[in-house]
Amino acid sequence: MPDKWIERDLDLKVKDILSQADIFHEKYYSSETFSGPSLHFHHRAIALECTNWTEKVEIVYAVLASWGMHRMGTNGSKMQSFSSFEKSISSVRPEIEKLRKAVPRNLLLSDWQTLERVFKRIKVMASGTTIVGNSKVLAHFIPNLIAPIDREYTLNYLFGSKMFQNGLDREWLLMCKIHREFYYSISDNKDFQNKTESWMSNSRLYPWDTSVLKIIDNLVIGAMRKKNDSD
Repeated sequence: MPDKWIERDLDLKVKDILSQADIFHEKYYSSETFSGPSLHFHHRAIALECTNWTEKVEIVYAVLASWGMHRMGTNGSKMQSFSSFEKSISSVRPEIEKLRKAVPRNLLLSDWQTLERVFKRIKVMASGTTIVGNSKVLAHFIPNLIAPIDREYTLNYLFGSKMFQNGLDREWLLMCKIHREFYYSISDNKDFQNKTESWMSNSRLYPWDTSVLKIIDNLVIGAMRKKNDSD
């Protein structure tokens, strides 16, 4: 991760999403959207409470596989074994349950410290990269605070590149920056909040609008698809 990424001003990206939210939302849903297992397990994972811990852990693990995070064969991304994943995520269960009650605008320093412990202790991917797999897991355990991040859309949209330098500490700083300066800035906008309420109330038409932060993720995908169409 180049240091210049941490210094990048994301204000223009925030304005881009807010000014074209309806356009990007329509683009996301008019383009081919993911369905089948990827949508089914996502909905199951979001709906399950932490009181059903064992089942929730298994379903979140299935979400990542259905989202293409584990490829068969010698090439491609690889997830940790389920036992390693389950052990790591269960080790921070109290912290996760605490964070499920938090909202972005009221996060305290202690909450950020708790979130950092969770991010750095869970073991999701067998590779050295953590931000993609960890964010997608946490987006299902604490969707109120974390959005799923990927290379193709999130990082490419925000920084113009899919490639970054691995490193747990650096990826945590990047995770903080993306959420504080982009996702949380957008979600705090009153007009945007009205839009999300409307979209989330119509799950039949907009099945991927499962949280405010996931909606922003959808808009990023819509923005990138619109850009690719015009290139």
